[in-house]
Amino acid sequence: MSTGSPQARRAIARPRNGTSLVEVLIAAVMMTVAVLGLLGSSTSISQQMGAGRRQMMAASIAQRRLDSLLSVPCSALSATPTGSGVSSGIQESWTVSGSGATRRVTLSLVLPRLKTPYTYTTLVPCQ
Repeated sequence: MSTGSPQARRAIARPRNGTSLVEVLIAAVMMTVAVLGLLGSSTSISQQMGAGRRQMMAASIAQRRLDSLLSVPCSALSATPTGSGVSSGIQESWTVSGSGATRRVTLSLVLPRLKTPYTYTTLVPCQ
């Protein structure tokens, strides 16, 4: 009382081996989305690292310039309230304002290929 030939029963009972084309395509799409996400992230990280490097360079040059201005007596700072220079291809300009016990020194740095300058301000105590 069998319901079919032995070959038909064997075809129905046999487990399926391998993957289908649809599964492979879905996996490829998922991998593509993941790789594109990583590429977008790496571009953003690279830009942020470049901006950090520029800020570090600007801060270092600003610190050197401010240290040199702090070593000058207040009377000399007031006598020449503005100045400019170039250091490592970075344009610097500074202004000194104020009177009495303190002077305000504002330093502006323009880095190559950047539109907006970095500005640093400090107070210099006078004795």
